[in-house]
Amino acid sequence: MRIVSLLPSATEIVCALGAGGKLVGRSSECDFPEEVRGLPAVMRPRTLDSARPSAEIDRRVRDARQSGESLYELDLELLRRLRPDVLITQDLCGVCSVTEDEVATACTAAGIRPNVVSLSPRTLEEVWSSVETVGAAIGRASEARRLASRLRERASSERAASAPRVVVAEWLDPPILAGLWTPAMVAAAGGTPLGPAPGEVGHRSTWEEIARLRADLLVLSPCSFSCERTRQELDDPRLAGAVSRVGARLGTFVADEAYFSRPGPRLADGIDLLRSLVRGRAPRGPMPVARWNPRLRSVTA
Repeated sequence: MRIVSLLPSATEIVCALGAGGKLVGRSSECDFPEEVRGLPAVMRPRTLDSARPSAEIDRRVRDARQSGESLYELDLELLRRLRPDVLITQDLCGVCSVTEDEVATACTAAGIRPNVVSLSPRTLEEVWSSVETVGAAIGRASEARRLASRLRERASSERAASAPRVVVAEWLDPPILAGLWTPAMVAAAGGTPLGPAPGEVGHRSTWEEIARLRADLLVLSPCSFSCERTRQELDDPRLAGAVSRVGARLGTFVADEAYFSRPGPRLADGIDLLRSLVRGRAPRGPMPVARWNPRLRSVTA
């Protein structure tokens, strides 16, 4: 079997199911586990905006979506050569990847007829179910059921003596309160999520409005941003000042995007991280996370 994955989360699922050796292609954003970086990239962003300030990236994305422009391009000749049996994509967010319709058009143009598996999880339970969907498509159904069971167990809700009010921001300028599966992650960790209800898309807001929410804990984890990339954004005095005025008593933390943005197995690590933070413990996890010091506009381990 030959698998092409156009989603970082799907690539992680395939590898977690022990089928990484069957991957023959990926998107340029599929970077985990390390060994997938050597695979050819069949999908790339049309423009290299990732180093620009958050506000500029936001304007570029909104303009593209309003005009019906895709943010990504598929390499049709490479797809033709790779001849995938299974191609995994999504139909939830045109900002994250090509849509199912774009994939169908590309496959027709390339003269290939793979089994196209489209993942569009909106809730935490749907994320775990998508593991089973991928497993069934690639011949790893039993492995997928076992993995999904372990993930559900790790994500089981815990009661805390109190339920601190938690804001997770999936973008900084403008701030966007994380939705979809993230509110359920906060609740599973023993916190009270502020912002969208589970399954709802992220809410665009302002830092002034967020300050009025009186959050106990603020987690900054912009989609596609590493901790270092987020720190660079916070070097802007205007943005740093706005974030510092939130005044979360349990602190403000910068976390790698994979804790929250990728709907795959590592969301369980995000729940573990939140469990530590809502209890006032030092952050520990397999991916970078650090407390942000607003006075120094820096992060500290």
